Amino acid sequence: APAHAGGMFDFGITLPFVAITFLVMMATLNALWYGPVTAEVDDRNAKLLKTLSEATDMLSKADEIQVEYTEQIREAREKAAAEVKAYREKTEKVIAAQIASATAERDAKAAEVRKKLEADIDAKKKS
Repeated sequence: APAHAGGMFDFGITLPFVAITFLVMMATLNALWYGPVTAEVDDRNAKLLKTLSEATDMLSKADEIQVEYTEQIREAREKAAAEVKAYREKTEKVIAAQIASATAERDAKAAEVRKKLEADIDAKKKS
């Protein structure tokens, strides 16, 4: 028996057997496990990218709709404010006209009463 038999570097037939076993196991695992898992991961990533792309599209569409609705709301508020202003002005004109009419009527009645009082005073002075 050689002096180095059973030592740390006594490879013999073990090294090629281990290498062949390693390569066979690597090929088997690659075919049976890593290949399908990699395909599933790739499919999952593709689905995630598609979903993310759709979500981004929906978000941009939602932003466009929000901008459109905001503009419509602004226009509606401006229109409502203008209509309220016009109604207020119309109502104020009607009220002003009624006040002017009532003032004129009051002044006419006051002048009539004043005339009547002056006539009564004149009549009492004469008698």
